[in-house]
Amino acid sequence: MKKFIAILLAALMLISFAACGETETASNEGAAWEKYAKEYKADGKSGTLTVALSPDFAPMEFYDLAKNGTDAIVGFDVILAKYLATGLDMTLELKPMSFDACQAAVQSGNVDIAISGFSWTADREENYEITDYYIAGDNETQQSIICRKEDEGKWTTAEDFAGKKIGYQGASLQEVLVNSTFGPMADVDVSGVYVDIGTAVEALKAGNIDALAVARGNGEAIITSAPDAVAFTGFDFDVDPKYENNVCLIQKGNTELLEKVNELLGKALADDLYSGWYDASKAYAGVSTLDELGFDDEGNKITE
Repeated sequence: MKKFIAILLAALMLISFAACGETETASNEGAAWEKYAKEYKADGKSGTLTVALSPDFAPMEFYDLAKNGTDAIVGFDVILAKYLATGLDMTLELKPMSFDACQAAVQSGNVDIAISGFSWTADREENYEITDYYIAGDNETQQSIICRKEDEGKWTTAEDFAGKKIGYQGASLQEVLVNSTFGPMADVDVSGVYVDIGTAVEALKAGNIDALAVARGNGEAIITSAPDAVAFTGFDFDVDPKYENNVCLIQKGNTELLEKVNELLGKALADDLYSGWYDASKAYAGVSTLDELGFDDEGNKITE
């Protein structure tokens, strides 16, 4: 029950577009996402591709409460999962679960692959087959810290967080960054670990933590949903290039699936598909407007 409530809170927090059909612009933003989501049928005859993901991480994966079942899970990684299933000629089955459970499910073989905004880490390299990178806009290349609105712009250096408690999602890149940056500083509390982003944001609003480390794109989605309550601190992490962009996790030893997925990721990169997926997902999450992203009235991306 606690897990359900946490997911529901995350969904309610992130989905600012639940009534998007009420306006023409919001409807078009939805159409932009649907254009890509429906382009890949993912109904092949060669078995089922089971994909674990944690839908509390807009614009990568999040809930649209106006939809039902797994159709309610939307975002960049959902489009990617559909693309991979279509390319593999397999039926797609999404398995929503917590972020750390996604990783455990891959290790145990309960799912084929986890696609949930993962960054490369040495630990994941050791315990999983790591795919080639895929590119999700600025979601991984920029890592930031958010705070309550009244503290906006106050903390721009690591030293500014003296006496503060910083939160992050467990088993995430943000955990690595917080501990490597602030862990050696005795006057910064880095004990604010949370299972899901939604619960962490509520803890931030309630004052249980002073700040929360997030991927930039996710931070934008959180702020869009609560602009009077949450803001960026002004601090950005120095991100090593090895952590930039995203990877999928596959069970160790399953090199056959790894090779097939890498081939498809390479094709998506060569065909320049990622930018359209990311822009459409940001629009659907309410992070960007239709005009800013350059979509026409039918949801087609404007390229000229």
